[in-house]
Amino acid sequence: MSYNILYIEDEYADSIKTDIESNGVSVDVLQPSGFEADLANIYQEGYDAYLMDFRLTSGKGKVDAPTFATTLRTDGTNQRKVPIIMVSTEKNLPHFENDFTSQDLFDVVIGKEAFRREHQRYTNRIKTIIDAYRNIQASQFNVLSILRIDNTDKLDYRFLSLLEKFSSRGDIYGYLRTINNSLIRAIGPLVGPDVLAARLGIDKTCEDFQKLLSIPEFACCKYTGVLSQTYERWWFHKIQQLWGTLTDFSMRRTSAQARVDILNKKFGLNLKAAIPLDMATSSTFWTICHENKRPLDPSDGFQYRNRHIDEWLEPEYISLISALEHPTQQEYLSPRDKEEVRFLGSQANEK
Repeated sequence: MSYNILYIEDEYADSIKTDIESNGVSVDVLQPSGFEADLANIYQEGYDAYLMDFRLTSGKGKVDAPTFATTLRTDGTNQRKVPIIMVSTEKNLPHFENDFTSQDLFDVVIGKEAFRREHQRYTNRIKTIIDAYRNIQASQFNVLSILRIDNTDKLDYRFLSLLEKFSSRGDIYGYLRTINNSLIRAIGPLVGPDVLAARLGIDKTCEDFQKLLSIPEFACCKYTGVLSQTYERWWFHKIQQLWGTLTDFSMRRTSAQARVDILNKKFGLNLKAAIPLDMATSSTFWTICHENKRPLDPSDGFQYRNRHIDEWLEPEYISLISALEHPTQQEYLSPRDKEEVRFLGSQANEK
């Protein structure tokens, strides 16, 4: 499958262009000269994606990437049908992160330094996004085909309503963004390897964890829809169904060691049980600490609100030890939780 990208860059572009092309992607470079002329060049050829530097005004260019992206997202002929990826020096990324009006424009934002270090990984990610756009368009927004599922029984009606809103507009960008933010990169019907390990009671660093995931019973629970090449996820309702075939004990109410013992006995593995974090006591893990990604029982943590999470999804948590070791993270706790963290921290210091 061929991929053709237009890279809009006002400075030296050969390095990233060469990196991308070494991974089987064709790249044309556009050096901005004037907004109207640049748009004419952008529309002249059919591209599978646009790659843009954040700052485009050091040469003859007059506008930065968000202005181009806004035009492309709202134009009648190209409306939301092509991925837009932003790359920038990492010193410029905070400017973008503070400009919330720009965050609804780009499919992904990548630091140039990170891109150069791992160009194969990031080029593959761009390919995956292009493939997702193609899939959505070819399937005419058929959610069963796009997510590769048989029915939508386990998906919240509000999530499906959002998808329908974007589908009715022919808005591929909004549709994929909703799948990405409200399904794949969230804790809900899908879970990632960190949460999966926590709910199974497993120390994810133990060698046999990957062996467990490769067993056919677990492999059948894996998500295979759009963006699955970038993000490993599992349908948790399938994991729960599988657990029900192994034991009558509730996964949620069973200690980590008991969960691991059940899995080791059934599959002949040597899985290691996860242990509670410092200043935590429970091993009935169900989530992870936002800061260190380690298993956490929500009763040992504090709800962490640094981004919008749809109400039908599970909240994020931070552990007490992380909240104390990273005081700036306390900004995202409720006033009551901040007070409790400070109280527990002072108690610990007195011991």
